[in-house]
Amino acid sequence: IIIGIFYKSIRENNFVNIFFVSSLFMIAEYIKSFFFGGFSWLLLGQSQNQTVLDFIYPIFGCTAVGYIVVSASAIVYKSIIDKSKIYSSISLLLLLSYLTMPSSTPFSYDDSETLSYTIYQPNIYPNETYDKNEQTRIINKYNTILDNNISSNIIIFPETILPIPFKKNNLLYDSFQSLTNKDNVLISGLFTSSKNDVYNSMVSFSDVIQVYNKRKLVPFGEYTPWYDSLFELSKVLNIPLSNISHGERKHKNISLADVDVIPMICFESTSSSLIQSQSDNEVVVNISNDGWFGHTLAPHQHLQITQIRALEFNRFILRGTNTGISAVIDNHGHILDSLENDSEGIIKGEIPKKLNRSLYSQYGDIWILMLIFSSLLANVFSKAVKNYE
Repeated sequence: IIIGIFYKSIRENNFVNIFFVSSLFMIAEYIKSFFFGGFSWLLLGQSQNQTVLDFIYPIFGCTAVGYIVVSASAIVYKSIIDKSKIYSSISLLLLLSYLTMPSSTPFSYDDSETLSYTIYQPNIYPNETYDKNEQTRIINKYNTILDNNISSNIIIFPETILPIPFKKNNLLYDSFQSLTNKDNVLISGLFTSSKNDVYNSMVSFSDVIQVYNKRKLVPFGEYTPWYDSLFELSKVLNIPLSNISHGERKHKNISLADVDVIPMICFESTSSSLIQSQSDNEVVVNISNDGWFGHTLAPHQHLQITQIRALEFNRFILRGTNTGISAVIDNHGHILDSLENDSEGIIKGEIPKKLNRSLYSQYGDIWILMLIFSSLLANVFSKAVKNYE
């Protein structure tokens, strides 16, 4: 809609208007990412991994890439419509750069110290986990996998492996803790509860138990905006309605012996602001249940979005899902290993423990926000000068 409203501004005016429209587009995406809890899915900047723009992500982030894409597209459009030599030359340079330059990032890593991992994808769909007749078989499957792979420094099970809330006296969770220690840690997705609240959580089992509660919930999936009002309506319409509670905004990363685990549960991988990168010894663990998506493009889109986070923060990401696509993503956003949809399997390997922090992890979106503000200010100033003249 924004492009439709302002396309004449692109056609009839100069670079100031092009950057103004780009700013409006990014502001709209920003609002979309936070309004009603936010749905930051298929943002424009998430489409450009493995392109020449890869080097932008660890410096300025996903929003900056989106800004560049809109601006470049507007310049190409203007060159076609106006047949201007200046805009045509710029467009040709942009297109040649985009098509011929290799994707690259300025970061490397030291692989002298590594962390061994095992990621298990069980290929269990939600309807199976809620079937009580299947739960014993599922529990035995997880226990067997854990017992056979306990030599790994970190073992990863996917999001919400069972609909049973975590309790320390549960036989499954007792076995989880008895088989783990400070050097061989299990991370699993589970429901946890506190008083009247139920959380979608990532639980770490070792010599101690650490819990991270999901903060960014899926609107109308895991929670309902205006819950109190809609609850009364749901009773009238006989529609079941329930809410998972949000985790606290401030939280501690999960600590292993000498590595911090940055937790991301499912939909949280769409939001850069939730990643708290604070040291050089970190790995991002993303657990997800994409079984709800079925055989659609969504699991592939979700994986691509997660690759953007690896680029932005110069971090390896270990991604475990129930039905696919589980993957190991390096700090350049490349998929090193993966398991496809509708398949059961294990990914094993090693990743480096130490990676430098990216500029984006230290400063976030501050630079692109300043550019957007400057673009809006320049447009206002340009119009004020024209009116004065």
